[in-house]
Amino acid sequence: MPAFNFDPGSGIFIGDTFGFILAVPVSIFLAYWLSAVKNRAAVVWGALIGAFIAWFIILCWVGTVIYDTPLPGADGASTFFGSVLFCSAAGLSLAILTDLWIARRASRIYTQQHSEELAHE
Repeated sequence: MPAFNFDPGSGIFIGDTFGFILAVPVSIFLAYWLSAVKNRAAVVWGALIGAFIAWFIILCWVGTVIYDTPLPGADGASTFFGSVLFCSAAGLSLAILTDLWIARRASRIYTQQHSEELAHE
């Protein structure tokens, strides 16, 4: 039956948390490096929020947040590696979407800057 329990002492929670901790610097660095907008802080926040959402999804799916027993065959090590990969991918994906949203919202700034650069050459 569905339940809503956090068990911070379980291997799944610890593996998911340490995977999240390792994935955050990777996704933030890549988001900052790949960003094309002036407001890179928003892109970094997008990466952080995306990684956090992925952490919570893994904890709900594998752990005991929704169901009272963990996923059969899941342990801390497999959850750790899955969390590193999934949190990095989700953080980078949300950072890219944030980058595209900001660039679309402020496209006038980037088109003017490009035309001014051509005029100076």
